Amino acid sequence: MPAGTTINAETTGVILAGGASSRFGSNKAMALLHGTHIIKHVASTLETLFPQHLLVTNTPDTYRFLGWRMIGDIHADCGPLAGIHAALHHMTTPQAFVVGCDMPSIDSRLIAYLCNLTGDWDAALPWLDTGPEPLYAVYRKGCLPVIDRQLREKQGKIRLALDQLNLRKVSQQEVLAITGDLLAFHNINRVGDLQLLLEKETGRG
Repeated sequence: MPAGTTINAETTGVILAGGASSRFGSNKAMALLHGTHIIKHVASTLETLFPQHLLVTNTPDTYRFLGWRMIGDIHADCGPLAGIHAALHHMTTPQAFVVGCDMPSIDSRLIAYLCNLTGDWDAALPWLDTGPEPLYAVYRKGCLPVIDRQLREKQGKIRLALDQLNLRKVSQQEVLAITGDLLAFHNINRVGDLQLLLEKETGRG
């Protein structure tokens, strides 16, 4: 495990892989970056950090090659919030680090920082100058009743759930002090985002 990334053992690493990838044109999680599936980049990072992992997906056959425990949504057609809900429902730890399948440059140091935050909060997440990153966040089990109630009302907006939770907002300044840049949040929505990521990596080097 890399230095500075010792993590609270009471955390499950969770990947959400439930999107339709309509803007990408095909399953973006299976697109290749440096010869490896994007989702594998994410999974490999989490495997170095967490002894327990969950993959939330409604198409498990696609991802069996990862060897992860897989679960599906309990509330259908409610977007990523339903994935967070399913993870919280099934996990056996008090909290989970939840990330999307389309963020191949996630940073172990920042993940450790989020997971090890103390205090009385329901969710801890980067709150950048451009807004929150709810799919790069730690959610505690106590979030479940709020999220479940919202999904039962067919309200799938994550921001609505965040408004009802006690948040630990990690500022962009805090993030930059750990990572030096914001590359960790680069997600792949369109084919062009892959090339943009490669250019950013080159610039970082």
